[in-house]
Amino acid sequence: MPRGVRVQIPPSLQAKFRLVRNHILKFEKKTLKDHQVRLTVEFDQDAFDQYKNSAARKISSKSKVPGFRPGKAPLDVVKRIYGEDYVDEEALELLVHDKYPQLLDKAEIKPAAAGKLEKVETLNPPKLIFIVPLEPEVKLGNYKEIRKKFELPEITDQEVDEVLHNLQLNYATAQTVEREGKKGDLVNFKLTATLTNPDKGDDGEILKDSPYQMIIGEKSREEFPYDGFDKELIGLNENDTKELTHKFPKNSTLEKLQGKEVKFEIVVNSVKELTLPEVSDEFAKDVSGLDSLEMLKTSIKNQLAYTKNGEYEEKYYNELIDEIISQSTIAYPPVLLEDEIEHVVHDFEHNLAHQNMDLDLFLKLNKMEKEDFLEKEIKPVAKRQLEHSLVLEQITEEEKIELQQDDLEQVYRQTMYEYQTRDDFNKIKRELSPKKLANSVLMQAASRLMNRQVLTRIRQIANDEKLSEEAKPEKESVQEKTEAPVKKEKKPVSESKKVLQKEEVKEKNEQS
Repeated sequence: MPRGVRVQIPPSLQAKFRLVRNHILKFEKKTLKDHQVRLTVEFDQDAFDQYKNSAARKISSKSKVPGFRPGKAPLDVVKRIYGEDYVDEEALELLVHDKYPQLLDKAEIKPAAAGKLEKVETLNPPKLIFIVPLEPEVKLGNYKEIRKKFELPEITDQEVDEVLHNLQLNYATAQTVEREGKKGDLVNFKLTATLTNPDKGDDGEILKDSPYQMIIGEKSREEFPYDGFDKELIGLNENDTKELTHKFPKNSTLEKLQGKEVKFEIVVNSVKELTLPEVSDEFAKDVSGLDSLEMLKTSIKNQLAYTKNGEYEEKYYNELIDEIISQSTIAYPPVLLEDEIEHVVHDFEHNLAHQNMDLDLFLKLNKMEKEDFLEKEIKPVAKRQLEHSLVLEQITEEEKIELQQDDLEQVYRQTMYEYQTRDDFNKIKRELSPKKLANSVLMQAASRLMNRQVLTRIRQIANDEKLSEEAKPEKESVQEKTEAPVKKEKKPVSESKKVLQKEEVKEKNEQS
């Protein structure tokens, strides 16, 4: 009987007529409470045996097997040399690598991050349990009904005068005097502080002969160690010693001292009388380089407005987003919060580095364990940041906010300028190729611009303002201005590559 013509059946028909085995004997999907899915999967033994052969080839191609060319050693020989457990481990890795994407398709889920193989219940045949984090889900409440008035603070003449007075203090001349300290004097002293009732095993020492200086009668935002402490310096002369006790309120900003009584010892090193310069046009030139006192006052007022507006906006938007969150339902897997915690810790360590301190030293000085610090200090911040980000992303989608090409180019140039003025820019250039640097800056610029636009949109909604077509932000602050001209024509950005392409052309032109 003649042999038939060999025919290769297309994969689509193979699947239709069940000519292909999917090697999955059992499949169970269970949604967990923490926005993850547990997949319990059992594969047939024949499939795993095939992966064992593949594992043997992989092992023998990387490691020498006497008498065989690389990748040609049979399974039984590889097992005898390297052990059956090692072969099974490699085979399992190959199986998971090949089949995991199919499992996600079969479960009809889109993961938020890489899943993990939680448990191998049996190996022959393989029965595996996977935990897969689901994409976050945000169901917004009726955020369009939330009303919160946006009103930037005014800068008063009194605030400007206070800054001028502080400038006077900075440029004052100090003369040591042999008399008791009075209002307006600069007193240098050593301060020792001890808890009156320390915990068992604690010596109660807070400060020991720490050097300080203070101007009697001059208020600061947060007077240390407590408000009114400067009055204790009145009447003290050089080498005088004074002891006193103070009980800190339960709402003190010094958390470690809340509700506790502290004994202080003051040892005066010197008392100095201050002579303040006269506030005049000449004074303005000396302290700022500006031509007149009025110009200095205008400069101070602008700087105060910039600072206070920034503080107000941060507080306003945080409170507004918190209110939106309170009306929303947000679900996300633990891995997203873990990643955000890592980012917050990284930023915190970066800030500590500017103070010549690392996290271990910070924890030691504050007598904190790392686990407690992460749970009580870092985790709440990370949770808030993550939920803010998820809510803003959802609003961006629902409001159909898009980036515009000319706006993105403008913010890109400003972001690149900020990079170029950083102290570590030369180090960054050594670590990143021009293309990678441009791409990193572009992603930051796009994120910054989108964040501005969605914040502008929710502010417009909360204030019943007429919505602009693209929720274009208000005029940028002084630090965010760029030299780029604003074009009238608006083109939605479908691909961020457009900005990069321009930068690449610019780079080539500069090289030529």
